[in-house]
Amino acid sequence: MAVGATASRRLKVGNSMGLHARPAAQIVYIAGKFKSDLKLRRADGKGSEADCRSVLAMLMLAAAKDTELELRACGEDAGEALEALSGYFNRNFDEN
Repeated sequence: MAVGATASRRLKVGNSMGLHARPAAQIVYIAGKFKSDLKLRRADGKGSEADCRSVLAMLMLAAAKDTELELRACGEDAGEALEALSGYFNRNFDEN
C-alpha cells in the first residue's frame, strides 16, 4: 500500500444503469492520474474490495442504482484522488 495520507468517503451510485462498463473505464482513467492506492467496496459488505484500476474488479461489485459504496484512498495525493472520483460519482457518471 502507498505511503501517506488515508481518506475515505461514502458514495452512492445515482445513475439509472448503475456502475457499468463505461463509467468503470472512466474511473480507471481518473484513478490512473494519481499515485494513491484507490479501492471501492460495497457499504453493505457484499462482495470484495475492488481496485479502481481494474474495470473487471469494479464490475464485480454489481453496483446497481442506489448502491452505496465506500471509496478509500491511501497515498500522497489521497485527498485529490478522493475529490476527483467523488465528483465523478456526484455527476452520475456524466450520464443523466
